[in-house]
Amino acid sequence: MQIARKSEPAHPMVPKEENSTMNTYIAWGIFGIASALVAALADVPLVKPGKPQKNERLSGNEVCPWWADVPAKRFTLSFWLSFLGQPGTYITMWLLAELISCQNAALALALKINTFIGCYTGLLCHVVYCIKPLLYQKLSKKMPDKESLDVINAIGSVTRVPLLIGFLTLWLGGTIIVSIAILTNSLAVPRPCLLLNPVVSILVLMPLKKCGLRIIGPLGLGFALFSVLLIIAGAGL
Repeated sequence: MQIARKSEPAHPMVPKEENSTMNTYIAWGIFGIASALVAALADVPLVKPGKPQKNERLSGNEVCPWWADVPAKRFTLSFWLSFLGQPGTYITMWLLAELISCQNAALALALKINTFIGCYTGLLCHVVYCIKPLLYQKLSKKMPDKESLDVINAIGSVTRVPLLIGFLTLWLGGTIIVSIAILTNSLAVPRPCLLLNPVVSILVLMPLKKCGLRIIGPLGLGFALFSVLLIIAGAGL
């Protein structure tokens, strides 16, 4: 009696034994979108309240005098939103690397290394953004503005390199690696999926900010787009 052959896997990149886990990629993608949006909201408390100003920026390396005039819980909330939102975004990137590994092990390893570095530099960067205003609130009540600024700016000598690494991994590293995977068919998704990354999100959101609109964090939105990419890849579209 002839034994019937097993059907071929529905997804061209994933081995037969992994077909049953396709719904897992979709589920984690949905979780990744929710997580990324939470992380994106973490940037909102770091922006000066009230009517947006044309030269208004997120508090990064600069010192903003308005920090002393708002409740400290504003920056504490920002930290917790980032703390809770970031893990889901990194799981998304790790699972994208798993899908890529079926066709290109080297590229998948590069994405995993980039994601690993982004895990700790990402939270470290946001901690810096939250600690500076909290520290400035205390210092501004006890010493002149110039001395307060000197203390805050001294933090920059320690955090400058981690912030640079965070930028390179979170904004550029993942975007470049995933784009290469799509272009080389290591990640079997339609070519328009090249637009699902943080670089595109900042190109879309920053003009809106220039127009005076309140926006969520472009990086968080960019990782939400990566999660959409994971759903598409997991569904085998």
